[in-house]
Amino acid sequence: MSEQVSTAVEPKVVKKSNFKVVGTYCQTMMDEREVKIPRLMEHFHTSKLHKVKNRINNPNSIGMFVDPPNWNEDTEAFYWIAAVEVDSFEKIPQDMITKTIPAQKYAVLEFDPSVHDFNPYPYLFQWIKSKGYELVEGFGFEEYHPYTGVETKFTLYLPIK
Repeated sequence: MSEQVSTAVEPKVVKKSNFKVVGTYCQTMMDEREVKIPRLMEHFHTSKLHKVKNRINNPNSIGMFVDPPNWNEDTEAFYWIAAVEVDSFEKIPQDMITKTIPAQKYAVLEFDPSVHDFNPYPYLFQWIKSKGYELVEGFGFEEYHPYTGVETKFTLYLPIK
């Protein structure tokens, strides 16, 4: 890699089984994401989360993104989903969505905004390429342990092959 960045944990590759999530979402452009996504995450955690009755892996939650195929970040919107993992889709509040995430291989990076002074996304993209992997279409996500606000530590997962 051309740029040396000090990280507490090196990226790694993991295989995750399929899992189910329930949450709420917003559509945003890259230039609006720093306002819209924190607003959605805060609203979900303060006003919606308590309605999910079949949650598992408490206190973890997820910020999941869906980029359209061949997505152009300058001109196209993307979806962000604030969610938690559930064991079933029974008794889901009407104002929430459900997604089943298929089993997938991921490049993974632990990130702490209070310690690391780099953007984890381009860093992990570069690591993926340097190790001979490719990004694939699918859901990427940040997993929080738990979510406490915009400065929350998280684990970034990007789908690869």
